[in-house]
Amino acid sequence: MIRFGPWSTTLGLAAGFGALVSVLLLAAPGNRAANRLLAALLGVVVLRLMPYVLGFAGFYEVHPWLSFAPFDLGLATGPLLYLYVRRLVSPGLPARWWRHFLPAAVMLGYTLCAFALPLARKHWWNDVVHERWVDPLESAASIVSLAAYLVASVRFQRRYQAWLQQNVSDREEHRQPWLATVLVSLELWWVVTVGFEFVNRFLTRLNHYDRFPQYLLFAVIILGLGLEGWRQAGHRFPQWGARAEPPPPVVAPARDWATTGGAWVERIRAEGWWREPGLTLSEVAHRLGTNETYASRAFNQGLGRNFNAVINALRVEAVQVRLASGEETPVLVMALEEGFSSKASFNRVFREHTGLSPTAWRTAHFNEKPINPRLETT
Repeated sequence: MIRFGPWSTTLGLAAGFGALVSVLLLAAPGNRAANRLLAALLGVVVLRLMPYVLGFAGFYEVHPWLSFAPFDLGLATGPLLYLYVRRLVSPGLPARWWRHFLPAAVMLGYTLCAFALPLARKHWWNDVVHERWVDPLESAASIVSLAAYLVASVRFQRRYQAWLQQNVSDREEHRQPWLATVLVSLELWWVVTVGFEFVNRFLTRLNHYDRFPQYLLFAVIILGLGLEGWRQAGHRFPQWGARAEPPPPVVAPARDWATTGGAWVERIRAEGWWREPGLTLSEVAHRLGTNETYASRAFNQGLGRNFNAVINALRVEAVQVRLASGEETPVLVMALEEGFSSKASFNRVFREHTGLSPTAWRTAHFNEKPINPRLETT
């Protein structure tokens, strides 16, 4: 008899929510390619819950032919995570990206073949072959695969953050707490899976009811990923490698990078480029008629500061001039007009460059008339 009790209903609601968010992500207007990968990732995670939703509700007793239904696509979880992390911050997928899904495709083909067997033959195959040989190998392969792709995703994200530090003027706006949430969630998924598999293989056999805490935690992870995934679906990250560098100009081997860097900073100051939120090294290099490598060398070797520090120093300098002049514009408005993207990033950068908060700096450098406290926004 099919009956949805508290256990099957709890897991079913989480699975339904994850499926709904997957559909919404497919239609989300921003980051379409990345969101489709995230939708697929959520779909695979939701499918992982389905045997337990159906099992607790009694479907397998009423419809035994459901055994070997292709719900477990664990070998696709790691590749989808890694490709999502990459596609979110780069203009395209890596070459021959489809090869990452070959193990999952092989496993899916095996499961479909087993699912198509007559019921008696299916039971024999499960008891004699699948439970003894295939299931342990599949579980081990899924665990190893997810671990490897988690490591690759973490390394890629770290490299991207280092690139942001060197190439984007408002790195604070793109720290990717969402990606950190995704990675931590799937790391927790991996740890719990390994723990339950260890108990099941080496200590005592676990049935569906013993595994309910494992899948309850999976349901919580699905809810978190769904909510945050939809909330962050439209955030656009600077694209790593979006612009091809122009050929480097012919230069003398003993170029004075300090003089070059200083001249380029004065050009940036004169043109007012630093007022543009989200300004990147590639854009500035393109306008200067050089490439990212030479521009980075001029700033780092010639001036001892990376691009991010150079641009933010110009922004802080402009705000300081306006504060010292007694201008009665709210401080936050000044910051936004001079290129900062948010109050938090402005306050942090201003304190790094001056050692004081904007309010304290104005008090110390302008005392000719009292400041209206209603203008204080920081």
